[in-house]
Amino acid sequence: MNTVRILGLDFFQGTAAEAVQAALAGGLVVAPSGPGLATLPEDPAYGAALAAADVRLLDSGLLAGLDERRNRRKLSRISGYYFLDEFLKLPEVAQPESGLWVAPSPASATRTREWLARARGLPTTTRAWYAAPMYGAEVRDEVLLDLIRVRRPRFIFIGVGGGPQEKLGAWLKARLDYKPTILCTGAAIAFMTGEQARIPDWADRARLGWLVRCLRDPRKFLPRYWQARRLVSLYRRWGEQAPPSAQKR
Repeated sequence: MNTVRILGLDFFQGTAAEAVQAALAGGLVVAPSGPGLATLPEDPAYGAALAAADVRLLDSGLLAGLDERRNRRKLSRISGYYFLDEFLKLPEVAQPESGLWVAPSPASATRTREWLARARGLPTTTRAWYAAPMYGAEVRDEVLLDLIRVRRPRFIFIGVGGGPQEKLGAWLKARLDYKPTILCTGAAIAFMTGEQARIPDWADRARLGWLVRCLRDPRKFLPRYWQARRLVSLYRRWGEQAPPSAQKR
């Protein structure tokens, strides 16, 4: 698997189709955002979760742009949104009982289930859904773990938001006795269903998804993406190397 190292993490390089095939081998797939990566120095648990991943997508257009300018190279940036869109086209996903969806609320679970059936023709039953609790500083979920051990889905879709989702995915991976594909794509499914602002394909390709979100819900997203500015100094200082807290994992 071709990768590029940035901030001590090896990010997948290739096409979205190749990333999907790599994910089918099983393991943890993450697509960390710029705001999330900016927290690496003060959140070693988040850094450890990213380090535990088997496939790391270079979702952050800001980080990709910083590295391209420094090293004068073109990187393959694959957003969690685009990756999930490709993944849902797999015939394996359409198999009954193949997937378990972890949603942030019962209402979100219902909305997503109805959208998958209507827009993608994917058969999902209420058994395929789990409404996650509000996770605290230490992310663990024994109820979900027991559910997975009983049902043994091939695909586990976690969409509870950046930060907690990667920690939950890594926690589950370390405790399961088989190797499902655990996909942490955050709000990607919410963009598709319309639960959050839809991102046009052109905006995603142009690395402007963050701008679309800020324009449509500035109160929610401007503070979050303002936080991502710290990623600039973090990258300029450390480049390929892991920031200090991540080195201690």
